[in-house]
Amino acid sequence: MRIERINNGIVIDHIAAGKGIEILKLFPTEILRTKIDYASYIDSPRMGMKDIIKIENVDVNHEWLMKVALLAPDLTISVIRDAKVVEKINPTLPELIEGIIKCRNPKCVTVRETYLPSLFRVARMENGKLKQQCQFCEHIFYS
Repeated sequence: MRIERINNGIVIDHIAAGKGIEILKLFPTEILRTKIDYASYIDSPRMGMKDIIKIENVDVNHEWLMKVALLAPDLTISVIRDAKVVEKINPTLPELIEGIIKCRNPKCVTVRETYLPSLFRVARMENGKLKQQCQFCEHIFYS
């Protein structure tokens, strides 16, 4: 399979193999009504295997960027204009993330009281995994 070059849009590269489909689910449906090239489990000298996504006529949204960074913290987003890379973005995780992650603890107040936005402290572990701790119930999970 050959992935074609795009003139305007974004290229999401260095996604861990198999995670690309989860990233596509983060996009609003109106954005997904454009040309998208998605390839999974591509050979990569740097990563072994990786996924790559190319989306035409789309701009980077910073709220979306935080969500993507949670799923694939090592990815690179290239912004393409007139078939040239004009910017490369390596998303960084903020220390606190509000309203994006939902707590998995069924006893957490944010699960029962849906008007409360979630608040998580996020840190990268030495093994590369992300530690996410709810600031309401202190439940910790790793991804």
